[in-house]
Amino acid sequence: QMSKAIKARKTLSQSNNGDIDLTECLDCLCYEFSKTARLVNSYYDAGLQAVDLKSNQFIILAAVGYMKETNFKNLAEFIGIDQSTLVRNILTVERQNFVKIRPGKNKREKLISLSRKGKNKLHKAFPRWKKAQTDILDVLGRERWKNIQDELSDVVSATRELGLSNPRKRVHL
Repeated sequence: QMSKAIKARKTLSQSNNGDIDLTECLDCLCYEFSKTARLVNSYYDAGLQAVDLKSNQFIILAAVGYMKETNFKNLAEFIGIDQSTLVRNILTVERQNFVKIRPGKNKREKLISLSRKGKNKLHKAFPRWKKAQTDILDVLGRERWKNIQDELSDVVSATRELGLSNPRKRVHL
């Protein structure tokens, strides 16, 4: 079933593109996921603004708080991002002294944990995150959200099955 937005875009996109029919591009998974992520992140960012935290920073603090102490590889897998993105995001919270990074078992491993300042920041931010979460769930519906989570899990599984879960694996189509 085609959404109203896609129908509207198709109507607006009746331009001459040679022999390429671009209407298929209007139903792009990548576009829809990116658009949704931007909008949802912006809503959480607005909610967390009063405590001077971005949603990606909150996610890192919450994940590290949940895991107690972890390394970069496990944290990246837990959050669902690649390690290079995590390193860039960790630098921000490390500069703010929200996390402590110490050497691990070998020279390459580094262990991450929340600092006291990070625990305090997480404690202050949690009610604001909870409000943003509740606001969206109240509109969306909790049962519907559970169904969406199941569907998203299927998309992740399908993508992994194709071998695309690791951005370093280049698949030539």
